Amino acid sequence: MSIKLLGKQSLIYGFGHIITRVVTFLLLPLYTNHFTPKEYGIVALFYTFVPLINIVVRYGMGAAFLKNYVPAEKKDRIVIMTNVTFSLFISGVPFLILFYLFRESLSFIFFGVSNPSYVAIMGMIIFFDTIWSIPMLALRAENRPRLFIFLSFLNVGITLICNLVFIIALKMNIGSIFVSNLIASSTIFILVLPFIYQRFEFSSLSIAKWKALISFALPFLPAGLFAMAMEVADRYILKNLTNLETVGIYNAGYKIGVLMLLVVNGFNMGWQPYFLEKNFNYQSKIYPRINSIVLAILGFIWLLLLFWADDLMKTSLFGITFFGAEFFESLHIVPWIGLGYFFYGFYHLQTPGVFLKNRPRYAAWTRLFGAISNIGLCFYFIPFYGAIGAAYATCISFGLMASLMFFINRYLISVKLELKNLSIIFLLLIFSYIGFSAYEDSSIINIIMMFIYIATIIHFKIINMESLNKIIS
Repeated sequence: MSIKLLGKQSLIYGFGHIITRVVTFLLLPLYTNHFTPKEYGIVALFYTFVPLINIVVRYGMGAAFLKNYVPAEKKDRIVIMTNVTFSLFISGVPFLILFYLFRESLSFIFFGVSNPSYVAIMGMIIFFDTIWSIPMLALRAENRPRLFIFLSFLNVGITLICNLVFIIALKMNIGSIFVSNLIASSTIFILVLPFIYQRFEFSSLSIAKWKALISFALPFLPAGLFAMAMEVADRYILKNLTNLETVGIYNAGYKIGVLMLLVVNGFNMGWQPYFLEKNFNYQSKIYPRINSIVLAILGFIWLLLLFWADDLMKTSLFGITFFGAEFFESLHIVPWIGLGYFFYGFYHLQTPGVFLKNRPRYAAWTRLFGAISNIGLCFYFIPFYGAIGAAYATCISFGLMASLMFFINRYLISVKLELKNLSIIFLLLIFSYIGFSAYEDSSIINIIMMFIYIATIIHFKIINMESLNKIIS
């Protein structure tokens, strides 16, 4: 894959990811104006545990799939697809059964209240998402971002329509949110079955191949669990140290801060197949350039969140604010979550060494470090600061995790980054935050600081037309 193709696909994935998330983002006014913070707290916990359990069910097979599928020939790809899909099916079915059988007790563990139907729905969503995640990875590996984006659009589109019908027209409770998700997930599952069928051969099932895949995959299981612990810890500790209302308020602000993640994920969807290609040269000048450009863009996005999240949250249409008034206090959470995902973007930029040198255990150690730091910081900050304390913990732990992966990557592949440019970006962000804190209500000051950021980035050629032309042509 060329640098031009990386830029093109990152833009496609990024745009598609942003559009799909914008659609789901539009559900926030619906939720925050129709449900209480306590009810939304249950929704937050539901979507906290779904990805966590997904990681257990998939046990790192997604990483093993990409690692082997990207450089493989067509015949070998069928073998990989067959073994990975069959393996995940075998792991997914027991989880589906267990969630149904123990739905009552799991409801108290997850939510602290009796909602067994929510647990049953969760189990079905996890099963469907596990199976159709592999065809979606294959589309990324085959450089077919448009079909990938179409299926993503369809998923969120069905979710959006069902939510509008169930909540507005039928006046249903928060359970309708989960039912909407189930309808969307099962639909995508059905649609990708022909894709799986075309690439699935029972004769290709191989114990030897499965062992090779699992040997690379399993170290990513703890890595994934530790990563999701960072997602789960803040909200679960909040629930136990405070209440569901605080969880709901925190999650509302989190949803705006996580807009940064849209850009990070959009880039990473193109980034992983790019550096896994056989001709990737991490010692060239291109890799340091990509680091500088991506971080400069992420810094710009973070400033947008910092300066204008308040305006977004309180925007009124036909007398209805984007967020319900009960959720306005979540505003102060936004910049810290956004900054945390800025660090998460830097983390992903430093992962080539782990994959190229076949050292998945380093990813696990890094994630463990991040999870432990997040949990410890949550217990320290939340009793003093409540919801914003959880945001502090998340931000700092992502920063620590990114820093550790930076040193690991340099150790594994001896890469040299543009440290001067990276330092300038970080100093600009610090300067902008100080200015914002001093003149929080001044839109003019915010615009001036944004201008200073852009002008400095251009002046020091961190982003210039030559670099952009190479990437997006």
